[in-house]
Amino acid sequence: MAAAVAFAAQPVAGWLNRPVAEVSVEGAFRYLDRKQAESLLSKQLGEGFLQLDLAGIKSAVEANPWVERAALSRRWPDQLHVRIYEQEPIARWGQTGFLNRSGQIIKVAEQENLASLPLLEGADRDAELLMERYQDLAQLLRYRGLTIRSLRSDQNNAWQLTLTDGVTLMIGRNQVVEKMQRFATVFDQRLTEHWNRVEQVDLRYHNGVAVDWKEQQETEQ
Repeated sequence: MAAAVAFAAQPVAGWLNRPVAEVSVEGAFRYLDRKQAESLLSKQLGEGFLQLDLAGIKSAVEANPWVERAALSRRWPDQLHVRIYEQEPIARWGQTGFLNRSGQIIKVAEQENLASLPLLEGADRDAELLMERYQDLAQLLRYRGLTIRSLRSDQNNAWQLTLTDGVTLMIGRNQVVEKMQRFATVFDQRLTEHWNRVEQVDLRYHNGVAVDWKEQQETEQ
């Protein structure tokens, strides 16, 4: 025989209206300010624990440009847990914000904490291409102890790269990767021992490169 279970209705109603007693927020907080995130969440907690609009709170948190995504869950009896996944800035994008690993433009008002990142500049429609180019060229140069300070593509699709040591590489409009591979060969064979004397390297040639030296005029290689 099945046993009947009796319970009081009033305690159940009390659980339904129980407020949120604690909110735990987890994340790296390298760029997003924790207090800012907590303040944003506190404004979303007007309902009882079981009436929380998790989808609405999630959307509000993800509206912050530093947040890539957020995961929310209730923890019985009255706790809300929030896990925030921050955007990962890879490079500054002009003066408006940064690019993440996917090449998406994320616009932010304050960029002081991005100052150490390389600068990419070009048309917004080309942001993904610039990110792909940057990653390919950064890897090519990294093996040679060189790092990129800035990479630009102008309105004529001409590419220019500046290294952190101040040397500029004039790449031009076509065959960007092929020209940089040619530069790598010249660097390995001819320039490594004299790199501190180099001012600029012009790769806008079908064969070879031209080097501007700090102490002398341009010399064909």
